[in-house]
Amino acid sequence: MPINYRIIDNKKYMWDGKIYEDEGEALNIAAAYKKDKFDVQLIQENGKHFLYTRRVAAATTTTS
Repeated sequence: MPINYRIIDNKKYMWDGKIYEDEGEALNIAAAYKKDKFDVQLIQENGKHFLYTRRVAAATTTTS
């Protein structure tokens, strides 16, 4: 069982909870996450693929 989170480049990524046997399937799911404004890391271990994601904060502006 993979760990629930990883720190990559000083950023915390959470595991999406699924084990992907096929890299193509993992890449398709990663593309969907990216479309929904997530930063995604694909990790491969022992022939299995794991997606770790983090929400990308939208830039906010304030007016005075």
